[in-house]
Amino acid sequence: MEVTLLGRPDWDRGPPSPRGAFPSRGLRHGDGRRDPVQDGVASPATSGTGKSKLETLPKEDLIKFAKKQMMLIQKAKARCAELEKEIEEFKTKPVAGGTGDIIKALTERLDALLLEKAEREQQCLYLKKENIKMKQEVEDSITKMEDVHKEFEQSQGNYVKEIENLKNELMAVHSKHSEDKVSLQKELEEAAKKQLELSEQLKFQGNCEDNVKKLQEIQNIKPVFEEQILYLQKQLSTATNEKEQEITHLQEVIEANSQRYQKDINSLQEELLQLKVAHQEEVKDLMCQIEASAKEREAEVSNLNQLKENLVRQCEASVKNIQEKYECELENLENAPDANHKNQMCPVLLQEEAFVEQVVNEKIKHLENTLKELESQHSILKDEVTYMNNLKLKLELDAQHIKDEFFHEREDLEFKINELLLAKEEQSCVIEKLKSELEDSNKQFCCIVEQHNKEVQRLKEQHQKEISELTETFLSGSEKEKLTLMFEIQGLKEQCENLQQEKQEAILNYESLREIMEILQTELGESAGKISQEFESMKQQQASDVNELQQKLRTAFNEKDALLETVNRLQRENEKLSQQELVPELENTIKSLQEKNEVCLVSLSQRDTMLQELEAKISSLTEEKNDFISKIKTSHEEMDNLHKKCEREERLIVELRGKVEQTSHCNSELEQKVNELRGELEETLKEKDQNNQKLEKLMVQLKTVSEDQEALSSEVKSLYEENNRLSSEKNQLNRDLEVLLSQKEDVMLKEHISELEKKLQVTITERDNLSTLFENEQVQKLFVKTQLCGFLKQMESKVSEEDEEEDVVNILQAVGESLAKINEEKHNLIFQYDERVAELEKKIKCLQEENAVHHEELQSLLRDHEQEKVLLRKELEETLSHKEALQSDLLEMKNANEKTRLENQNLLSQVEEASQNLHSKNKTQNEKEQSFVRELENLRLSQEQKEAELQDVRAELLLLKDSLEKSPVENDQPSLVKELEEKIGYLEKESKEKEEKINKIKLVAVKAKKELDSSKREAQTLREELESVRSEKDQLSTSMRDLIQGAESYKNLLLEYDKQSEQLDVEKERANNFEHHIEELTRQLRNSTFQCEKLNSDNEDLLARIETLQSNAKLLEVQILEVQKAKAVADKELEAEKLQKEQKIKEHASSVNELEELQLQLQKEKKQLQKTMQELELVRKDAQQTTLMNMEIADYERLMKELNQKLANKNSKIEDLEQEIKIQKQKQETLQEEMASLQSSVQQSEEKNTKIKQLLVKTKKELADSKQAETDHLILQASLKGELEASQQQVEVYKIQLADITSEKHKVHEQLKTSADQHQRTLSAYQQKVTALQEECHAAKAEQATIASEFENYKVRVHNVLKQQKNKSVSQTETEGAKQEREHLEMLIDQLKIKLQDTQNNLQINVSELQMLQSEHDTLLERHNKMLQETVSKEAELREKLCSIQSENMMLKSEHAQTVSQLTSQNEVLRSSFRDQVRHLQEEHRKTMETLQQQLSKVEAQLFQLKSEPTTRSPASSHQPLKNLRERRSTDLPLPDMYTITREEGEGMETTDTESVSSSGTHTQSLEQLLNSPETKLEPPLWHAEFTKEELVQKLSSTTKSADHLNVLLRETEATNAILMEQIKLLKSEIRRLERNQEREKSVANLEYLKNVLLQFIFLKPGSEKERLLPVIDTMLQLSPEEKGKLAAIAQGEEENASRSSGWASYLHSWSGLR
Repeated sequence: MEVTLLGRPDWDRGPPSPRGAFPSRGLRHGDGRRDPVQDGVASPATSGTGKSKLETLPKEDLIKFAKKQMMLIQKAKARCAELEKEIEEFKTKPVAGGTGDIIKALTERLDALLLEKAEREQQCLYLKKENIKMKQEVEDSITKMEDVHKEFEQSQGNYVKEIENLKNELMAVHSKHSEDKVSLQKELEEAAKKQLELSEQLKFQGNCEDNVKKLQEIQNIKPVFEEQILYLQKQLSTATNEKEQEITHLQEVIEANSQRYQKDINSLQEELLQLKVAHQEEVKDLMCQIEASAKEREAEVSNLNQLKENLVRQCEASVKNIQEKYECELENLENAPDANHKNQMCPVLLQEEAFVEQVVNEKIKHLENTLKELESQHSILKDEVTYMNNLKLKLELDAQHIKDEFFHEREDLEFKINELLLAKEEQSCVIEKLKSELEDSNKQFCCIVEQHNKEVQRLKEQHQKEISELTETFLSGSEKEKLTLMFEIQGLKEQCENLQQEKQEAILNYESLREIMEILQTELGESAGKISQEFESMKQQQASDVNELQQKLRTAFNEKDALLETVNRLQRENEKLSQQELVPELENTIKSLQEKNEVCLVSLSQRDTMLQELEAKISSLTEEKNDFISKIKTSHEEMDNLHKKCEREERLIVELRGKVEQTSHCNSELEQKVNELRGELEETLKEKDQNNQKLEKLMVQLKTVSEDQEALSSEVKSLYEENNRLSSEKNQLNRDLEVLLSQKEDVMLKEHISELEKKLQVTITERDNLSTLFENEQVQKLFVKTQLCGFLKQMESKVSEEDEEEDVVNILQAVGESLAKINEEKHNLIFQYDERVAELEKKIKCLQEENAVHHEELQSLLRDHEQEKVLLRKELEETLSHKEALQSDLLEMKNANEKTRLENQNLLSQVEEASQNLHSKNKTQNEKEQSFVRELENLRLSQEQKEAELQDVRAELLLLKDSLEKSPVENDQPSLVKELEEKIGYLEKESKEKEEKINKIKLVAVKAKKELDSSKREAQTLREELESVRSEKDQLSTSMRDLIQGAESYKNLLLEYDKQSEQLDVEKERANNFEHHIEELTRQLRNSTFQCEKLNSDNEDLLARIETLQSNAKLLEVQILEVQKAKAVADKELEAEKLQKEQKIKEHASSVNELEELQLQLQKEKKQLQKTMQELELVRKDAQQTTLMNMEIADYERLMKELNQKLANKNSKIEDLEQEIKIQKQKQETLQEEMASLQSSVQQSEEKNTKIKQLLVKTKKELADSKQAETDHLILQASLKGELEASQQQVEVYKIQLADITSEKHKVHEQLKTSADQHQRTLSAYQQKVTALQEECHAAKAEQATIASEFENYKVRVHNVLKQQKNKSVSQTETEGAKQEREHLEMLIDQLKIKLQDTQNNLQINVSELQMLQSEHDTLLERHNKMLQETVSKEAELREKLCSIQSENMMLKSEHAQTVSQLTSQNEVLRSSFRDQVRHLQEEHRKTMETLQQQLSKVEAQLFQLKSEPTTRSPASSHQPLKNLRERRSTDLPLPDMYTITREEGEGMETTDTESVSSSGTHTQSLEQLLNSPETKLEPPLWHAEFTKEELVQKLSSTTKSADHLNVLLRETEATNAILMEQIKLLKSEIRRLERNQEREKSVANLEYLKNVLLQFIFLKPGSEKERLLPVIDTMLQLSPEEKGKLAAIAQGEEENASRSSGWASYLHSWSGLR
């Protein structure tokens, strides 16, 4: 206190203190808050024990603490430099002896300060190292973030690829759609081709009609050819005479042949009947033989079975008797005390044994005889079995092929599994590579960090002030960015961890799949029949599971890559800020690592619980496995039963084959006979054909002769008539000649006569020729008549001679009738023969089919049984090999399992110890840190005090210097020096004490730091060890699972093998009982299946027929409809053409009338012309006379010219009219032609219609027949269904019986198993007892023997002793002592024996208990294995579901986001496009409206000008154009008044259309209204130009044209406007729909709520409750007004009423039963 008071007044004089160098720095923040660290340092008492830790401080406070420490170090350095300078100054200036001591003290102080400085520098270095470590951890976290980012980007890329794949699929679908389109177009083309074919057929019918016309022409040409025929008939008459002779000869031959054939036919029929009878007798005999042989065989079999049973019973009885006797003898032996009794019993036993042996020998001889007989039968059967064996070998080869294929498929599966394992290994390699890359990047990062730290130190020394200012500004902005980045990093880390978990789950799923595969491999031998089906299903399941796993792995890796990419991106962004913000980030990473450590501990505990759960699951799975094994056993039992059945069926097949061979023999004989009969039949048929041909030739000749005869008779008549005519002419000529001769007037008559004589001569010659021809024909006729009569007489027909002369036609008819009778008889005979042959062939075919069916069934059964045998053999071999392999694997697995368990336990114990150590170390460190903080605060206080003292010393030194310089007097120095020395001494003591304290504290701090370093290192090593332990634990868990599964499978196989071997022995004995019953069932089943198949085939045939009939009916209906349509079209066309024709006829009539009028006018004008010409001539004559008339003539000539001009005009008009008339005539002709063609087409169509109607009638009839047939079939079907149902019921009954039998069988098996186990246990117990009793017996016998020997020895000794007693009485005392010893020893022996028995009993009890425990242990193990399998399978399923759900969720989210983005982009594009279109349309509309208004105004002005002009000058000329205008106006359709129609406001219009066409509110009139409206308020034009008629006409025509053009334009614009309005409406509706879609997407997030609302709406009854839900559905789904209305109607129940009152529909609805 004194020192401070002395030094205080001199402070102002001295130099400014170093503390004053920072006056502005009060260590405050920008907001005026005081620094918490400063407060903590200043007030250690206030800072609590818990909150004074460095770890609990926030990031900002830690940063400030570090900065302050750096500032203190720099201050200390500056002070040290100043002190050194002062010391040098003192050294340079020598002072008196007192000053030397001061210098020494100061130097000592300086040394102490230097030591402090060194310690502080060490502290700084330590802090720097810690900083570097923190930076490294940050870099590690950054690299992790980068990896996560990469994974994220990869996943994004994969999603893009998937989208592309989906697009490709869409394209493929589009291509398919286009292909379908093309195919439909092709079908259309084919239909068109069919139409063309129909039209060609129509053309063909037309050609047929043409042919009919040609035939009519041919009939016209016929008479020319008939003349030629007459000439040829004359030549034929000669040939007929020769043919008649041949006919008579042929008829005789035919009669002889027919008699011979009749005899042959009769003989053949008799032979056939005999053969039939013989065949039937043979068949009956064969059937009787077969039945007899079958009965004999059954009797033999039953006898054999009885013999076997009797023998067995006799043997058993004899054995029982022998045993009973033997037991009785044994009892007698035991009871007998003497050996003499034994000797007596021996001969009796021998006698009895001899008697038994004799009986047995007799029975054996009898059995041997029976065996020999059976062997003889067996040798016969063996030959048949050899053939069966050959077939069996072939079938076995086929089965081997099938097995090979099965094994190939299995190998493929194993190959896939190996591929998956390889993929897993590749992934592990990739992970290792990534780890190595991480390590490299860490090293590089460390190097970069070191360089960075150096640069930072330099920068800190140069820019401390700038940093202090910048930190305050940067903190506010950067902290926010840091927080956001940290949150992002944490989120990404969580995603990364989730992905890793998913990956682990996928791996676990894969392992569970592998386990399932192994389990399934063990279960492959369940049943031979179901192996192929189960294998296929397994293949599909495995493929799907493998694909799912692969997809999951891919998705996981993709997500991981994407996350890594995101991390990289974030790290790049973070690198900019990392230079300034490394320290807080490091602190955050430390906290996150601590949290992770805690999470890891929690996960370890969770893993332990999971392991326990898995063990429980394994136990459940073992129980399931045992159940499967029991099922496999039952299947094996069934297989054995089937094998036995197969053997029996093979025997049946052998017997049936013999029968088949006999039947085939009979068939071959019958076929030979049939072939012989066929040959004879064919010969007879050939002869018959030849006779028929001859008969036909004769008939043809007869017909030709009769025709010739008729022609000749007609010619003869004509000749007679000509002859008569000629004779009459001759007589006339003779008369004429006489008249001529008498007259003899002209020479010409002579010439005429000569010519006539020549003609006469020619006619006479012709007459002679004709008479000769007639005679020849008569001769031929008579010859033919005679031949025919003879033929008829031969045919026994009654014809009189008178009739012969009268009627030849009757004769011919009789001949024809007789020939027809002969033909009919022949046809009947042939038909009978054919029928008989067909019947025989049918019978043969039926027998062959039955034999073939039976043969095929037997062969199929044989194949099945042989295949099953082969499969079972192979399975046995496989199981044996698998068993051996699994035994070796089990041993290895057990060893590995034990090792892994031990290692696991050690690791767990180590982990627990490490965690405990960590907790204890953390506690100690926390305590040490608290103590260090307190000590540091104390040190700072002491340091500040020292600094104050140093300043005081400096001030005093300065004062001393001044005083030394100033003071002239030296008396005051010693007093001052003393005072100073006292102060220095006091200060030195205090400083030493403080230095000692500081040194101690430093040592403690150094130790604490070292301990901290070591603890941190230990923590890091422990973390690394934990990670390695976790990885090892995962590997061990996987290996453990594999081992457990292998062990379980091996145990299961062993159990299966043992049980199967036991079951084989048991089931072989009991299979015979069930076989008879199963055979009966199989027979019944076969019969029922055959019936079912037949019924099904009949059904299918009926259905096919019905379908064909229906299809035909449909086709006919379609054709009828098409024809009706065509007819209707044709009718319409006809009517239209008729109307056109009528119109044209009217036009033609009018044109004709006009022509007539014109012609009348022409005639009138011509008359007028003639008159005028006459008048002109008269005038000319008068003109010659008078000159006065010249003037009149001139005028007249002018008139004439005008008239001539008019005439010329009229002539030209007439010519035009004539041309028009010609054109109309041509048109009329074309129309007439068209009418004719139409009439022809109408006729054709009518003919077609008639044909189609006929077809319709036929089809209707056919339909009716088919319907009747359908009804018959339906009745049949119903009956068949009834039979089928009955058979099915029978089958079901049989199935129920079978099920009962099987259940009973299973129960019996189970009872047998339990009884067998009990028997085995009791047997083992009894055997043990027996062995124990035998041992006791042996021991007793041995004891008895020893006792007997001892007794004899004793007797000898007693005799000796008695002799000795007589001799010596002294030795009594000795014998008594020996006796006592002996008794004692005997007592000991008895006790030992008792103990031995007790121990033996205990041993036996323990052994039995051990066996029981072992059996219980085995059962428990099996249950445990089952439980394990169940739990593994369940866990795998749950994990698969979880993974699938997660993947689906992710996919849905991504798809949702994509769809939202796409829809928004599309919506924006559509909006912009629609807005542009609307703008363009509005602009175009405005422009068109403006142009139209301008044109209208111009036209109106022109019209008013035209109207205002005087119209009186040209009334005649203007009349016509006005008329034309009116006509044109009348033809124009009236335009709709577009302005009167109110425009409907479009849906979703944002602005109302304020723009109207005119500026005023009134709408503008249309052009039609303007033209038709009266003239109102139009000013007359200012100038009136005089126009001619022609100009006015031209103007009018031009105005009308322009008006027409404007009308057209207006219509077009109005139409375009209407279209545009519709488009706008459509676009607005589209926009609204898109907006609704966007709003719906918001409600999609709450799908469950929507679902509940909809379900309520559906299930609620119509009323108020339903109506309340409507607004909710509307807001969720954004319904349109129409949809709202419909929903409201449904809610009120209107739709139901409407549907009920909808006539036929409601009737049908209620009828269908849907209501």
